[in-house]
Amino acid sequence: MATVVEKVTPAAPPPDSAADKLLPGRHTLPASWWTSEKVLDFEKRAIFAKSWLFCTHESRFKKAGDYFAFNLLGWNFFLIKNKEGDIKAFHNVCRHRAYPVVRKQQGSSIILGCKYHGWSYDTNGLLKKAPHFDNIEGFDPVANSLYEIKTHVSRQGLVFINFDNTEDAVPFEDFFAGLESEMDEFDFGDYEYHMSYELDGQFNWKTLMDGYQECYHCPTAHPGLNLAFRMETYKVVPKGNYCRHYAKIVEEDIPAVVEENDPDTESSWFGFGKKKEVSKAPKKQNPGGSFNGLWCYLFPTNGVNCYSPAWYSIRVLPITAKRTILQYDIYTKKGATADAKKEFVDFLQQVELEDFNLCEATQKNLNNGVYSTGYLHPTKEKGVLHYQGLVSDMVKKHFALEKETGRLINPAALTARQSEEAEELEKICTGIECLGSNPEDHDGLDW
Repeated sequence: MATVVEKVTPAAPPPDSAADKLLPGRHTLPASWWTSEKVLDFEKRAIFAKSWLFCTHESRFKKAGDYFAFNLLGWNFFLIKNKEGDIKAFHNVCRHRAYPVVRKQQGSSIILGCKYHGWSYDTNGLLKKAPHFDNIEGFDPVANSLYEIKTHVSRQGLVFINFDNTEDAVPFEDFFAGLESEMDEFDFGDYEYHMSYELDGQFNWKTLMDGYQECYHCPTAHPGLNLAFRMETYKVVPKGNYCRHYAKIVEEDIPAVVEENDPDTESSWFGFGKKKEVSKAPKKQNPGGSFNGLWCYLFPTNGVNCYSPAWYSIRVLPITAKRTILQYDIYTKKGATADAKKEFVDFLQQVELEDFNLCEATQKNLNNGVYSTGYLHPTKEKGVLHYQGLVSDMVKKHFALEKETGRLINPAALTARQSEEAEELEKICTGIECLGSNPEDHDGLDW
């Protein structure tokens, strides 16, 4: 359960340091890492199976039995509030014959019944009913309960999961050391769920992260954000497996932005051509709110961005190497008027759509085989350097581990006890290079 803590105003951007100015630039990862399906398959094992991933906020679970279903890279799972008031996560896989237990994106039930053969589970994932198995010798209901996934609820109510089932799984407190203290600067309890939406993009998940992790592009590509915050103060500060973004808000009213009558074409919407015009009409209140934002990138693909009118989360879900779903949940300040909510949503969606368009056009050039790597600015693109370094480090470490052992290693693999016969058959299957019960156990190391 979330803990009530005293909130402080989000911090101002930190001052420049002499050390930062001496940082050398570096090249990006090679473009093949944005186009290869085999690289994405490897990232699934090396990165996504080992990381703490943000899902939602606990305030969306009103009563016992409330659940939300998710999918990441083929892993189907759901979160549910149990009778004790805790949030639990389980693979959406019936232990009998692997049929999904929940079939809706969200719902509420204290008993989850599989519609294939009627096996039923409670809110703690325990098997409560298996028709006609009462007198079957050797059948253990507890051993046939749902596969549980590691879950952490921060004291602000942010819900995370981790698929790693190995002994080397990193605890949340170590993976995101310092994050909860950072989030204490914002009063999440003063906000309520408003809406969700998603975008379906033709680009790699890292294409979106490249833009999210810097504001070097903001003066050019984000006219609305550029008016709401002082871009010269924008800083991205790496803090382990997350980055804090800082920018000083424009405290006075701001002018409205007038859109061009002729829509930007693919060659000009980057902003190098025509510019947006600033209206001479009376100024309006800053849609970014009344205090500095608290924006955090959460490695590898999540973000929590807090403003005074609202906060929102982003889940970046890889579908293929060149397709990514972006899911947004928006939580507005309690008591806000409908107009105030709409103004913030319009502001947010405009900024996100500008980034979306940048990503789609960038990916087209990444796909054509001309571009290989680019040179990154040591301070303006510090966040990009940091997250790409994390990607590189985790991939190289896992690659070395698989090379040493001579086999694929999937940290998310479930380790339920099998019968002796099943284990024997699994070894035979491995010996003849068939997939076995784990569809990721195939020859894919040579990428």
